[in-house]
Amino acid sequence: MRKGLDMKRRDMIVTAFTGAAAIAALPRQAKAAPASWTNVLYSQDNPGHWKGKEAGHAPVVVVSDGKISVRTNHPMTDAHYIVSHAVTLDDGTFLDRKTFTPKDEPVSEFALPAGYKGGITVASTCNQHDVWIKEVKV
Repeated sequence: MRKGLDMKRRDMIVTAFTGAAAIAALPRQAKAAPASWTNVLYSQDNPGHWKGKEAGHAPVVVVSDGKISVRTNHPMTDAHYIVSHAVTLDDGTFLDRKTFTPKDEPVSEFALPAGYKGGITVASTCNQHDVWIKEVKV
């Protein structure tokens, strides 16, 4: 049984790091060739093969007073949960990331650089349903 738990942990770590790497490259890549991200990154408007999962996986983003508030309306259980939220700026700059355990509520807050104006890409990574993004302008 211990070996199975180690494999699940390893799979979760690989999923989290893969998602973070994809998010760091996302702003430039997605604008250059959005079709290349089909069934790799998902959104409310483009759920790919996860159609029907949008409400519980697409991040809900609010920007106010120089802060980004993120919530994913997803139940959190040991078997199925949101692994992390990550934020990148329009130029590809990685802003920050918050990781979660199955016992956490998938809610996070990030501070924007002073006076920032431009695009933001927020990612919510699910351990079973991949990386979901939301793009917003400030």
